Amino acid sequence: MALHILQRAASASEKVNWAVRGSAFASLAALHAASFRISPQWATTLDYLMGVPEFAAVFEKVPMPPWRYETGYDLWGEIALLKGVLQAATKYEGLLLFTGRGRFKPEVLAVFLLSFLPHRWRPTIVFCGEAWEPNTGWRAVLDRIIVRFADRVISRYALLSNDERRFFSLVWGVDEAKVRFVPFTYSLTEKDMQGCVETGTYIFAGGNSFRNYAPLVEAARMMPEHTFVFATRKLSDYPNLPPNVRAGQVPTDEYARLLRGAALVVVPLRTGTYRASGQQTYLNAMALRKLVIVNDALGVRDYVRHGENGLVVCGTPESYVEALHWALDPAHKPDVERMIECAYQDILQKFNPAHHAHMLVAIMREAFFGITEDSLSSHNVLTGKR
Repeated sequence: MALHILQRAASASEKVNWAVRGSAFASLAALHAASFRISPQWATTLDYLMGVPEFAAVFEKVPMPPWRYETGYDLWGEIALLKGVLQAATKYEGLLLFTGRGRFKPEVLAVFLLSFLPHRWRPTIVFCGEAWEPNTGWRAVLDRIIVRFADRVISRYALLSNDERRFFSLVWGVDEAKVRFVPFTYSLTEKDMQGCVETGTYIFAGGNSFRNYAPLVEAARMMPEHTFVFATRKLSDYPNLPPNVRAGQVPTDEYARLLRGAALVVVPLRTGTYRASGQQTYLNAMALRKLVIVNDALGVRDYVRHGENGLVVCGTPESYVEALHWALDPAHKPDVERMIECAYQDILQKFNPAHHAHMLVAIMREAFFGITEDSLSSHNVLTGKR
């Protein structure tokens, strides 16, 4: 009897083993087929990654209208982008789109329209970028209708923070299995990165999206001996700016120059949101070896670790003043330099275009072929390696 039981157990084990091997063979076959598909078969509006060879090898750029940092798209520009996405959907099998471009989100609207096509006519679609911040009133109702239909077409969402990944499915009612976290990247050009980076005498803050400058302005008022430069349009109507604050919207090249010449960089963010922001500013500062001070808003701690590669404060005027005084104190220079170097190593290892692009290509392959990079290790099952 014991011998019979052992024989049956061995037979069952062998069946399981062959089932696992069959699954592994299927994954490898899919990978093999994927490697021989005509490339590029996909298109994207993420033009900021077209300089990465791995990315450019599999994506073509969707024709896009000119965009200016100072003004963004006008109405005709948004219509042109919507048209470009719809045309790309007829030519390519997969699209990688951006979540947050334009006032009316033309890429999302294009996918909403594609949701009414038969399934066989739709491309595989992945969205990358920040999460959508919910509106109020009638716009909230309209947004949810649009997302509900668009989600039928969207295979994956690649969001820029773990906080957004956790909240996104709850806020918008999408399947959490479709949501991924993809660390963002610095956006400086090679020209911006070249040459010696100056250590200036002013404190810099910049950007418009989801910023909260009021506490930092009041911190500046409490530090009259220091100059603050704010590259933003958010303070055009701010009453009684202190004399040590210079504020105003600047062109992109001037923004990069001011960032490059700062003593340190502060990123004052709104709290209580469902969308992360500010990554581009503080990652660019890290790439230029500037100490970064950020308030503890959504998504910040995926990038800034307090006391290791930057300073995270609570966002009150007093907290900014305390952090700035500490960072500017010559006695703390060794600690500041250590944090700056740690942040720069994070840029080299994680928060760069090559890593960002690699993760997006992997997610696109997962969505399109139904396989993940983990499938590459399935050969271990076949060879018995562990």
